[in-house]
Amino acid sequence: MPRPDSLHEQTPHVRVLLATFNGAPWLDAQLESVLGQQGVRVSLVASDDSSSDNTLEVLQRWASSAPVEILPPATGRFGSAHRNFLRLIRDAQAGNADFFALSDQDDIWLPGKLVRGIECLNAMAAQGYSSNVTAVWPDGRRQLIDKAQPQRAMDHLFESPGPGCTFVLPRHVFLKLKAFVMEHFDRLQSIWVHDWLIYAFVRSTGGRWHIDSQALMLYRQHGHNEIGVNAGWRAAMNRWKLVRSGAYRRDVLAIADATGVANDVVKSLRRLNVVDRMRLILRARECRRRLSECLMLAVLFLVMPRE
Repeated sequence: MPRPDSLHEQTPHVRVLLATFNGAPWLDAQLESVLGQQGVRVSLVASDDSSSDNTLEVLQRWASSAPVEILPPATGRFGSAHRNFLRLIRDAQAGNADFFALSDQDDIWLPGKLVRGIECLNAMAAQGYSSNVTAVWPDGRRQLIDKAQPQRAMDHLFESPGPGCTFVLPRHVFLKLKAFVMEHFDRLQSIWVHDWLIYAFVRSTGGRWHIDSQALMLYRQHGHNEIGVNAGWRAAMNRWKLVRSGAYRRDVLAIADATGVANDVVKSLRRLNVVDRMRLILRARECRRRLSECLMLAVLFLVMPRE
């Protein structure tokens, strides 16, 4: 029979990167669900963005008895989850971990979340994994957030594959991502969301990404979510405002620049003259996964400002 220590070594080791900011009300439940994952060994690295509540004390309590490491305080605030996760990717030691995952501070991971991600990565020979989630509200409402539509040739330039807190990356992919973030750390600060950037990085470097239709995470919705569920009329109106302000176009171009993509669609989006707008409308189906969002994007190509 295999020795117990050899069985321990065969169990996949997942290093979880946790970004926190004023998350004390939810953090104990989050950490319990992350460190209680079945079928894997978990170690966790946390970066706190100068919380003003007792988030740091909660982390320190867990670090005293569990495989939890807290990165030293940074000088000043990061000011966003994106920048906090960039810091984690840059500064967290890879150790001997086989896989890497990202964690928000206020969700609940079901026990098989990480092992499911690893199984899908292996079965699909994929370099990145994300999944659907179940959004939950304090009043008990639940809603499946479905991101698992078929991927398109350029959807990675225009949207993320789902919440970053569902991501799982193999070691060799994470190390490439880490080198990329270290090399371009300053220029990546202006990009809006880390999950979109990571997805674009993996896809633009030829990697295969799997979006799982299963939902093994309870995605808490409350008044302090930085982004939260991107669905419904309110989210649609927010997206419309982003487009009309020029922010969405700037984000797409920043993602393309960061990942070195300079194809015809990017060139048309950069020039955005009348002919370019028509070309973009004709290629909208390549740019988003969901048909309804492709139709919306086609309209947005007509109205988005050049500056």
